[in-house]
Amino acid sequence: MKNNFLTGFAVTAATLLGAFIHAPSASAFNWSSSWSQPTIYSKEQVGFNDASYQRYVQSERVAIPNSGQFLLDPSKLRLKFAHDVSVSFINEGAGFRNQLAFSSTGTTNKSGMIFSDISCTGQGCVGDWGGSALKLGDTVKLGTIEGGSQLDFGLKADGFRGGTNIFGTQTDKNPDKLQHVVAYAVGTRHILLGFEDLFGELGASGGRNQNSDRDFNDAVFIVDVGEDNLRVLKGEKVPEPSIVLSLIGLGAASLVARRRQSDTAE
Repeated sequence: MKNNFLTGFAVTAATLLGAFIHAPSASAFNWSSSWSQPTIYSKEQVGFNDASYQRYVQSERVAIPNSGQFLLDPSKLRLKFAHDVSVSFINEGAGFRNQLAFSSTGTTNKSGMIFSDISCTGQGCVGDWGGSALKLGDTVKLGTIEGGSQLDFGLKADGFRGGTNIFGTQTDKNPDKLQHVVAYAVGTRHILLGFEDLFGELGASGGRNQNSDRDFNDAVFIVDVGEDNLRVLKGEKVPEPSIVLSLIGLGAASLVARRRQSDTAE
């Protein structure tokens, strides 16, 4: 929408649209009207620095083909290791008052609201078109998500003011059958999520179409999944904790055996 924001999201999303259509789940994001706003912690309270992520700000529609970040499939955010997951607000470039929710399925089964009014005003806020519910870096703790759980996120477009379009990571289940979220691995433990909140193809109008600019910057967040989980999502091999402990045990046993052999020889 009308704003200055995010490095290369639009072009990358359009280029890789086909790759995200084949999602592992067959269900759309399930939204509950009973959800309420959980506790929001300031960046000072949780020790989160949003400034390092504001560098992804880019002029609207200006595409950078290679942002230097590791692209993830947002429909396959499966955690291998238990972690206290949190979601931090980076910025928003939307006229809508959007809402963000999550679900976890598998070993940990729970879901809920993350931010019920994605709006900010003042210094650093890109949109600044009304609403001051959030400050940059505000964070919600999702609690411990056990290994073997699938994380998912959904955006209700203008949900704070009664909007009904819900866009999730399952492209073929979105109301317009289009991709509405992109994900990047950034740093050592974080996933950067960017959402597009307008219905329809690029520039399409009439009917339900909303002249979307497909820039995926209407709501941007950081998800802390931990170092080991991020490495796995990037395709790196990380040993199971039990294997690591076994190796440590074997090493200690070997050391003891060597000492005994040395004592016997003496």
